[in-house]
Amino acid sequence: MNNRSLKVVLTHDVDWPPDGPGLAHVLARRDRFDPDVVRRAETEGFNPYNNIGSIMDLERANGVRSTFFFRPRYDDGTKVSAYAQTAKRLLAGGWEVGAHLNDASSLEAVTRERKQVELACGTPPLGCRVHYLRLSAKSHSFMRQAGFAYDSSLMRYKDEVTPKNAGFRRRNGLVIFPITIMDAYLFTYVKVPEEKILRVFESAFDACKDRGYMTVLWHDNSILMKGGRAYSRICELLATRDDIECLTGAEAFRLVGREPPR
Repeated sequence: MNNRSLKVVLTHDVDWPPDGPGLAHVLARRDRFDPDVVRRAETEGFNPYNNIGSIMDLERANGVRSTFFFRPRYDDGTKVSAYAQTAKRLLAGGWEVGAHLNDASSLEAVTRERKQVELACGTPPLGCRVHYLRLSAKSHSFMRQAGFAYDSSLMRYKDEVTPKNAGFRRRNGLVIFPITIMDAYLFTYVKVPEEKILRVFESAFDACKDRGYMTVLWHDNSILMKGGRAYSRICELLATRDDIECLTGAEAFRLVGREPPR
């Protein structure tokens, strides 16, 4: 790897169970989708929220890999084991599986949820991210004690794309990769229209280069939504840049080693 290149850590949060949130939820947000997607949801039972396979195809075609964070239990009670085969396919193909913690408020909760993801995918997850980024004062200490090596739940500045959200930190023996760009915040807080998303990424690459690392969160449920569907073009852009290396969180953690934070 070129140590002088910008390392882009690609990540996806899997917020919904395999069957998605249900038709009523999709229809209540129908303005987020093209009419054909809504029609398929109504007439074919199509779930536009489960796009893990599509992301794998996009990334494979562009020679990149990423990290998928799975929740130990979903809001409807579905366990992460429902994604067991998917997780194993990801791991076999060079992707990473991490834990998308529902509760990081105690060591008991973090330990339990890490174990649930481990049982589903067959290997202990190295990294985690808390659902809704709900960190408590002791969350990072609990994560390290539970066996995690890195976390990516920190995003201090939500209304701008800034190098202040790039690089990496060390806290309580844990490596932290702050989220530099999140799809949901890009469309809400920053209010970037779809046609300008690539321009935002190109500016971020230049702004974050001196920080060494930047982390992208693109939810798997967003890639058929207006704005979120730009992910295919983002992958193509990443593949064309000789000064950028795309990494999973685990690859970034191993590369960091004893490198001082920037």
